[in-house]
Formats: sequence, structure tokens, C-alpha cells
Amino acid sequence: MARPKLPISATILVKNAQDTLQECLDSLQEFDEIILLDNGSSDDTLTIAREFNAIYGNLVIHTSEFIGFGALKNLAVSYARNDWILSIDSDEVLESTTLVRLKELFGTLDSKDLDSKTSESSALDSKNPKTPQTPTPPPNTLYALPRKNLYNGEWIKACGWYPDFVTRVFHKDYTRFNDNIVHESIMLPKDARLVRLDSGLKHYAYDNITHLLQKLQTYSSLWAEQNTHKSASPLKAIVRGGWSFVRNYFFKKGFLYGYKGFVISVCNALGVFFKYMKLYEATLPKKPRSCSLIITTYNQKERLALVLDSVRELAVLPTEVLIADDGSTEDTKALVESYARDFPCKLGHIWHEDRGFRLSAIRNAAIREAKGEYIIIIDGDMILHPFFVADHLAFATPKVFLQGSRVIVDSHTSESMLQARSEENAYKRVFTLGGLKARRCKILSHLVYATSRVDSKFFAQKDFIKGIRGCNMSFFKADCEAINGFNESFIGWGREDSEFVARFLFNGGALRRLKFAGIAYHIYHPENTRDMLESNHQIYLETIHTKAKFCRYGLKDL
Repeated sequence: MARPKLPISATILVKNAQDTLQECLDSLQEFDEIILLDNGSSDDTLTIAREFNAIYGNLVIHTSEFIGFGALKNLAVSYARNDWILSIDSDEVLESTTLVRLKELFGTLDSKDLDSKTSESSALDSKNPKTPQTPTPPPNTLYALPRKNLYNGEWIKACGWYPDFVTRVFHKDYTRFNDNIVHESIMLPKDARLVRLDSGLKHYAYDNITHLLQKLQTYSSLWAEQNTHKSASPLKAIVRGGWSFVRNYFFKKGFLYGYKGFVISVCNALGVFFKYMKLYEATLPKKPRSCSLIITTYNQKERLALVLDSVRELAVLPTEVLIADDGSTEDTKALVESYARDFPCKLGHIWHEDRGFRLSAIRNAAIREAKGEYIIIIDGDMILHPFFVADHLAFATPKVFLQGSRVIVDSHTSESMLQARSEENAYKRVFTLGGLKARRCKILSHLVYATSRVDSKFFAQKDFIKGIRGCNMSFFKADCEAINGFNESFIGWGREDSEFVARFLFNGGALRRLKFAGIAYHIYHPENTRDMLESNHQIYLETIHTKAKFCRYGLKDL
């Protein structure tokens, strides 16, 4: 006569578990149902499962891509036909005394079980009341099983590995696993009755140090992905990792297990260190992998030549340099072509017909052509410090408009430099000018950046942000595209940069200042005519009034 099956569905997640799955399944022979959810095994895992089912007929195989351990375990439970669930991992084995105890709790104990049952197997943890001998425990009862964690075959009772109670038996209509990607657990409602059994699972935790390090890397990466809402820093990683070693090796007696205790304590500490460092790196602002330097110009080939000379000597070159030409004559094109022959990076020339001052339009044309993730825009009369691009990229942050500053070169120095432009390194004459403002200082530049944030709330008190200049600015191309670029409604000089920044802020961005870094030297020239300033200012005020995020005429006509 067949022995009664335990009315519990055992659920198992598997991926390449051929080394431990057979013993795990053998311990579950007397369960009414086994749900095996495969996550893309490429070894003999599924062969073992099918052969087991051919003998015992109680195993059902399902498949799923990885969606997080919590979600996968809930998915496996959803396939179960029984109300009661045992969740077990493929590297765990249900001990025979635990099987007898579960059969006793669920009313399927028979004479053979009674013969093998020991007094120890029916004893509960002394801190918990005895579980009533009823065929169907109340749904709010959950059972926690102690795990015997093995390292290279040895049961380790130190390093926080024992007692290691895991809640694994529960009623599927009463509770479920949380949705954690890793370190998932069964949720405990307020009226839950948690019973700790005195026998549980044998767990083949780690075969050797290689196995331990592999799992350490996997789980620390998943933990960092899951906990992006938490704060992390290198200091926190070092302190918490160091304390983990001290706690596990000394206070939790890892030293009693020789080299194994030392290896486990070190790896536990590394796991803590790596998960916080991975979280720290994951929460750092995205840095661009490519950069386009756009240089605007109009019939200033002598100044442009000096600027290109300074670009040649940059410590960090942009991916490409694009000359945004607002209608210059052929001599500017010839100059660009001559430089392009041996320029250290790609040098392109974007030109449109001269129909007056159309700076926004030529900037948009260059941005459309740009291949870089990050855009730096300067005027064609700005000589660049060797670390100009490096500094912009160091502070580059998504949703941040970076406003650089300039060092004004006096008219005398500008004129003498232009006259000597054919001399090698003539542009370097400006590097001795500017005083403190022209000195790179990492501490001061970070201080200015951290304290200069401006967002759209600014416009609740004032309608104009001072110091917005297109001669030295940068942003992610995607953020520019999100607001449709520069507003081509502007004709003539004035306010096109301020209006761009306003829409940038209304779209959820922020303005930050770049000083004592990203230094550029402005070659002197007479100021542009301001004939159109008043009408341009009205366009700007309309953007402020409507809190516009887009412009009608920009990168794309809306």
C-alpha cells in the first residue's frame, strides 16, 4: 500500500544545479508536488529532474528568465496546486527528521514514520509553544527551519552561520515572498505565528573559496542594484567591511574553524565592502563616453585659428570638434580645411547662409550633427586652457547645465597676439593673465559647483539669472534634445542663452557654475550690436511666464 503523500507543494528555483539537485529531490520524494522553476540551465539539471519525475511522478517543470529572486519564488508558488508551500533551494536537502516532523504536523504520519521517529525530531525550540498535532495548521502559522551551512563538506557553526533559521513553510493565501532582487524573505503579517522547528535543512553553501567568491560577486551586484535608494561611500564600505571581519572572526568565533573560518570571515567582509562600493559607483552621476566641442564663429578666422591652436594642445581631446559657422566667407572654410588635415581629432565645418545673426540656428545645426553624448559650446574667440575639456567632463552630470566663466583678455594683449598668430604657441600668451580667476583649484571649483545650484524655483522670485553666457557652457545632448534645443525665434544678439537655460530648468534640470576650472580666455573685440535685445527679451519673458519646456522652432519644428 502506497504511503500517503505530504499535502505540501515544494518549490525550487534552479539554474545549473546538477551537483546538488539529485540529493535535494530525493529528500522530497514524499511530497505531493514539486514545482521546479528553471532559470536557463545549460548543464544536466533538467535531465536529472525529468528522470526523477519518471520514477516518482510528482515533479512539474516550468521556466522563466531571471526577474529577481523574490519575484521568481512567488512565480513558482503561483504554479502550486496545494495551499501549503515548502520553499527550498536546489543546494539544500530536507533532513529526514524534518520530513517526519512535517508529516506529523500535517497528519500524514504512518507506522513506518513512527518506528523511525526520535524524541528529538518532535521537540520544538524551547522558546516556542508546542505546535498542536492537527492535520491542518492554521493559515497564519509559518515554520522556520534551521540550516546546517556547509563549507567544503564541513558544518560551520561560527561566523554567523548557525543557528541560521529561514522561514520556508507557509500558506500561500496568507503570505508571500517580498519582491527583493536578492536576500528575499517571506513577509510576516502582524498576526503571524512563527514556529521554529529544531531540525531543518542541510545547505551546501560553498564548495571552496572560488565558489564563495563567485557567489559574493553575484549577490553583491544584485544587492547594489536593489538598494539604489540607500547611501554609500568608500568610507562606509571600508568601515562596514572591516567590522564584518572582526565580528565574524572574533566575536562569532570563526577562528575556531582554522583556515575555513578565516576564509569565510574575509569573504564575508569582502562581500560587505563590494556591495557598498558597487552601490557607490552605481549612484555616481553618469559620465559621458564621448564629447562634441562646438565652436561658433562668424568671419573671425584669425581668432578662430588661435582657438584651434589651443584645442590641439588639450590634455583631454573631445571626440570631435564642430565649427558652427553663421555664414562666414570662404576664407573660414579654407582655414578649417587646412587644420583638418592633421588635427588630432575629427574637425568638421557646419555652415549656413549669412542671413543676419542666427546663432541659435547654427548651434542647432551643429548639435544635430554632433556624435558626442556630451556637448560643450564655446565662441570662436575663446582660447582654451589645456584642461578645459577635462574639467567640463569631470563635472558633467545628467540634467545639469554647466555654466563656465571667462577671463577677459585686454585689447593690447589681444592685438599683439593676433599679429603674432603665425608664431608657434602665440595663443599661450594669455595663460599668464587673469589672476586668481584664471587659476585652476580643485577644492574651490568643487565648492562653487556644490553651492551654485539654481533650479526652476528661482523664477518664483526673479525673472532673470545673471551671468548666463554661451561662450562657455556644456550639457548632455539628450537633455538639449528634450527641450528642442535653442530657440530659433531669436534674431540678433541677446537672451538666446538665458531662454535656453530657463527651459532647461523648467524641464527639471539645474544650473551649476564652473569656476576655477574649465578656464577659457576671451579675445577682446567690440561688443555686438544690441538692436534686437528688447524684442528678444520679450521672447525670453514669455518663456518665463508660460514656464515653457519646449520651443516651437528648434532642433525640430513643432
